[in-house]
Amino acid sequence: MALKTETFLVNAGPQHPSTHGVFRMRFILDGEVIQDVEPVFGYLHRGIEKLSEGLTYSQDMVFTDRLDYLASMTNNQAYAVAIEKLAGIQVPERAEYIRVIMAELMRISSHLMGVGFLTNDIGAFLTPCCTCTEKEKKSWTFSIWSADKDLLIIT
Repeated sequence: MALKTETFLVNAGPQHPSTHGVFRMRFILDGEVIQDVEPVFGYLHRGIEKLSEGLTYSQDMVFTDRLDYLASMTNNQAYAVAIEKLAGIQVPERAEYIRVIMAELMRISSHLMGVGFLTNDIGAFLTPCCTCTEKEKKSWTFSIWSADKDLLIIT
């Protein structure tokens, strides 16, 4: 006697939660068997490179936030480190520690959102709520460290 199952749709990004709008695969599952896969391609190129050509280094920093909406400070860090190396600037050791801590908190935050997206896509309700609550706690920390007054008001 075969077990009766229903088909359901699961959205999956191939590498990282930040690929949520860039590339995803829609799986139609019947139990544990994949019935169909549909690749859905988004658009990563936003013209940031072209915009950056006419800006100074400090003006361009705000655009690095928008490259990865789940781990924006990590992109700021990568950009800042690249500019510092090009300019031969030595930053204090304390700043390097703070950068690593913030990057790790961003990584945790993005993975919480990834788990929330996945569990929401497969029909869970409580888990996405829990991951959003944890992410909100981290958003408060990010807003304090980045002096983002809008985030402080909203949260």
